Amino acid sequence: MISSRVSRRALAAVLLALLPCLWAAAQDAIPAPIDLSGTWAEIQVCSELETLPIVGRLTGTSTTLLRVVMEQTGNSLVIRETYCSTKIDTGTVISTAIPDAFLRSLGETARPASLDLSGTAVRFVQPWYTEVRGAHLLDPENDPLPTSPDDPRVFDQDGDGKPGLTVRLRVMGIVSGEAYVVQRVRYRMTGTVVSPDRIDGLIEWTNEQVTIGATNRLFEANTSGEPNPDAQKSYFVLQRIDPSVTCTRIVKNWRSLFAR
Repeated sequence: MISSRVSRRALAAVLLALLPCLWAAAQDAIPAPIDLSGTWAEIQVCSELETLPIVGRLTGTSTTLLRVVMEQTGNSLVIRETYCSTKIDTGTVISTAIPDAFLRSLGETARPASLDLSGTAVRFVQPWYTEVRGAHLLDPENDPLPTSPDDPRVFDQDGDGKPGLTVRLRVMGIVSGEAYVVQRVRYRMTGTVVSPDRIDGLIEWTNEQVTIGATNRLFEANTSGEPNPDAQKSYFVLQRIDPSVTCTRIVKNWRSLFAR
């Protein structure tokens, strides 16, 4: 028979050994102070310094609207998003249009995010996410993008019979045509949960694009660009919406939805 003193000592030793595991499990079990599960509309505004043929250096802005479904487990999030529209404004004689087929081909993407509860405010954190468009790469992070439509890694993502993805271009409202591109987009987002229905924050991003063909030689040149060094110029807003709200309604009412 084992004495009660020995038994108590053995029990204490076991509990001490298990304490880190028990603490971690308890932390995971603590519910987040806010539930973000549901349907959201999102706006992403990215400001870029671009160099265009003939025009030279300028500032461009892309505004993307998305419909988002967010799933939350504890402090972990899964974000499922669908592109609704993208508008590109360079403020010059060159205009760029993103066809609906381009956006539809992107489908629904899923990415992880989390809530950071370490400070006085609840922080929204989405780590770096990489998306390659118009090409299949073995190493999406590091493989160079194709430079030719004959590269076997290129595919017709938007299903229009042209390689890669098609964008429409117009110069001075007179010369118009198409360019066929492949892209690698990387971004991460950090923000503040302002309320159960709204998240505001900033986007860090890169966008690598190669033109692999065009209907006019004017559009064959690759443009170079980099994120605006003013970090406040690239931002996002997530606004909770009713699940019945479609992309069409988001595009129609985006100004009132995302009023800052």
